[in-house]
Amino acid sequence: MEAESSRDVGSSARRMTLVDGLRGFAALAVVLPHAAGLFMFPGAGALSELMVQVALFGRRGVEVFFALSGFVIAFTLRRTRLSPGGVGNFILRRSMRLDPPYWVAIALFCGFLLLRTVMTGKPAGFPSGMQLLTHLLYLQDLLGYGQINVAFWTLCVEFQFYLSFAVLLGLAQALSRRLGRDGLVPWFFSALFVPLLAWPSGLVPVETKAVTMSLLPHAYIFLSGALTWWALEGRLPRGIWYAFILLLWGVFLWLPDSRTFAAAATCSILYVAGRRQRLYTWLSPRPFQYLGRISYSIYLVHVPLCLLLLSIRVRFAQPSDGVALAFLGAVLAASIAAAHLLYTRVEAPCVEWARRLKR
Repeated sequence: MEAESSRDVGSSARRMTLVDGLRGFAALAVVLPHAAGLFMFPGAGALSELMVQVALFGRRGVEVFFALSGFVIAFTLRRTRLSPGGVGNFILRRSMRLDPPYWVAIALFCGFLLLRTVMTGKPAGFPSGMQLLTHLLYLQDLLGYGQINVAFWTLCVEFQFYLSFAVLLGLAQALSRRLGRDGLVPWFFSALFVPLLAWPSGLVPVETKAVTMSLLPHAYIFLSGALTWWALEGRLPRGIWYAFILLLWGVFLWLPDSRTFAAAATCSILYVAGRRQRLYTWLSPRPFQYLGRISYSIYLVHVPLCLLLLSIRVRFAQPSDGVALAFLGAVLAASIAAAHLLYTRVEAPCVEWARRLKR
């Protein structure tokens, strides 16, 4: 789960250290729910029960990623006039940036299925040709083929956002030029933001899995990030942003949901940091920046590693709080190590190719 680079290519070589640091924390948080099985065993103690609750909240790292994506994409495209060709160029750069590591992650999960078959003798359950094809096009949920890896659904939502946002931004820019109003774009998306709150407020029920794993129920999170950038940039009046963020917090109070909380909290942190000129200084220590840099790779590789180490724990270790914590440390270490290899060998070259295409 990775947005465009937080580097300001147009005017500065600096990176938004806060954005990268939050990505790193979000990536580690998302590992936890997929490792929660380590702490579920008969006679589990208070520590294991606490860790299960912490792990479940770790799922909200997804919403942190979504809000950061909206923020950084609005930042990245702030000086871009999106003609139809520009939209195509943007989507091509997104594909060059995201697809090859994603393909490697698909192959890695298939390798895990093969290893599980060797270890257990059970059928591997390899994906069909159509399932693989829909995965390559990020259409597996929309077409009902399901996920090979449970974490992949968010990548589909992200790609739907990139495409929808680029098209709508191009339309808003064209409308702004036709009407002779340069500041129309933030207002265009502001008009979309309010009705999208019908999903988190419960006014529009999410009844099917296909709808849950589509863009619509999550679009308000992406747009809240984009509106936060436009407010910091001065294109959206500060009072309007305050009204929107208070409305978002109000939705959380009306229908408490950790997803809404994560979105509102992330945007609030970004806004406070931007107002205090701290986007480029907060969370700047190297470990946070390193985790942020490999966060997409962590997200891609952690699920099969969690499943593998969970199966090893079940087979060879007696359950206890200490054993569970040891295996959690092993899961995190293995995920970081595998992500480092994926980043250096695959992701980093893809980032550079996408930058060259942009230039």
